[in-house]
Amino acid sequence: IVANVRGALAVTGVFDVPKATGAGTAIASGAKVYWNATAQQATTTASGNKYLGKTVKATVDADATVRVRLEQ
Repeated sequence: IVANVRGALAVTGVFDVPKATGAGTAIASGAKVYWNATAQQATTTASGNKYLGKTVKATVDADATVRVRLEQ
């Protein structure tokens, strides 16, 4: 959202968010995921990242998004 412009935010719900692709990037259902602000994608690495929530659907390495239920 651009500064001084109204916008919409969601703090609950289930959303598809970007994730890395390639070998070793699959994420299991029910896994905790975090937002990597530098890479602009979800990750299972907690260190240095902000908690998003838990996945509601497993992904494979080729998937570019992961479905996450946001949690606070």
